[in-house]
Amino acid sequence: MLSSKPPRRKVVPANGDDSADKLDQLLLSSAICNNEDLGPFIRKTFASGKPETLHHHLRHFARSKESEIEEVCKAHYQDFILAVDDLRSLLSDVDSLKSSLSDSNSRLQHVACPLLSSLDAFVETRNVSKNVNLAIDSVRTCVKLMEVCTRANRHLADDNFYMALKCVDAIEREYLDQTASSTLRRMLEKKIPEIRSYIERKVNKEFGDWLVEIRVVSRNLGQLAIGQASAARQREEDLRIKQRQAEEQSRLSVRDCIYALEEEEEDGIVAGGIGEDGGGAAGFDLTSLYRAYHIHQTLGLEDRFKQYYFENRKLQLTSDFQVSSMTPFLESHQTFFAQIAGFFVVEDRVLRTGGGLISKMEVENLWDIAVSKMCSVLEDQFSRMQTANHLLLIKDYVSLLGVTLRRYGYPIDALLDVLSKHRDKYHELLLSDCRKLIAEAVAADKFEQMLMKKEYEYSMNVLSFQIQTSDIIPAFPYVAPFSSTVPDCC
Repeated sequence: MLSSKPPRRKVVPANGDDSADKLDQLLLSSAICNNEDLGPFIRKTFASGKPETLHHHLRHFARSKESEIEEVCKAHYQDFILAVDDLRSLLSDVDSLKSSLSDSNSRLQHVACPLLSSLDAFVETRNVSKNVNLAIDSVRTCVKLMEVCTRANRHLADDNFYMALKCVDAIEREYLDQTASSTLRRMLEKKIPEIRSYIERKVNKEFGDWLVEIRVVSRNLGQLAIGQASAARQREEDLRIKQRQAEEQSRLSVRDCIYALEEEEEDGIVAGGIGEDGGGAAGFDLTSLYRAYHIHQTLGLEDRFKQYYFENRKLQLTSDFQVSSMTPFLESHQTFFAQIAGFFVVEDRVLRTGGGLISKMEVENLWDIAVSKMCSVLEDQFSRMQTANHLLLIKDYVSLLGVTLRRYGYPIDALLDVLSKHRDKYHELLLSDCRKLIAEAVAADKFEQMLMKKEYEYSMNVLSFQIQTSDIIPAFPYVAPFSSTVPDCC
């Protein structure tokens, strides 16, 4: 129910000439009945200097209310008597209930005290059991953690870095959050990054040692690969000579056929010795490189190591391009080109077996740099040469270099273009050398017919140059129809 103010009582003044006191008394009674503020009446009374009048009015109002209260009490007297009787009866019941509750409480306390003691003991025992179980679990966790740490230390001592990293990852993933000891946890949080940094430094050192070692290996590998190409070419030439001789003699024995087939088989074996297995014949080892790459993959640093490898190999290739001014290029050109050949034999092997360590585009980029530099060096050196034999030696070795690297899929058109470009100069130098040799031979000639006393002299001076006049071997001593200038010039 919503509470509301009692309705205002309206006091109607009596008809006729009422006095001012009567009016004030009525207004005061109306204000008190309506719970209004009496402040204005009090201020007005004290302002007029008649507080007795206000006191009189208040007394009159109190007497009128006392009479009303008396009437109400008379009207409800019997109800008051009944209520008092009910209260007395209720008081009796309350006293009985209080006595009963007190007895029940006493019995409950008597019965519950042993149970409460047992409960306290049970709670304490359960807490102890919980603490013991937690301690046992912590000890078990610590034992397992120590076993993993021991394995990690053993792997580190044996330089088995991959397994050591796996142990460290297991510690971080499975045991670090379960370790109850905050001291042990802080120690592990401090040591784990230090172990990873230590492993990274160790494999980087191994990789640095491999970079130093592979330069020497690359030179030997390049010399071996180019040597095999040279040997294969020589066997092909020997085979062609044999076949040409057989064709000229119009006969081919069974023994010669078998020999030719064996030559081809040997050629195929040697040619594939390096080209197929990527260096098995040379024995270069990529274990340190692949180990470092694998460890960096495990550390989540794969891209950084790829970049580091490419930059270092590019620096090595750039340093291989340095041509010594103290040594003639004729003496150092084989080492120079063998170093580059070995470099790209190694890169081909890494490209095929490195698991993405270097991309084909990066190898092609390195090869473009190498071809550009080799062409520049050849252009410079060819322009300085004044001897046909020297130029021929370098061109021959560059041709073998091209044959070797073409087996690995490297384009050599630019190198061949440089060789073709200087063909005319070679011819000019060759003609110059021939003129010089012929002039020296003619100047030294006594213009006397050669006398050959033995068959080997005839074979060396006549048959080897195919200047015989007849297929029949002459009798010895044999006087040739020419002087010594002819075989010397041939």
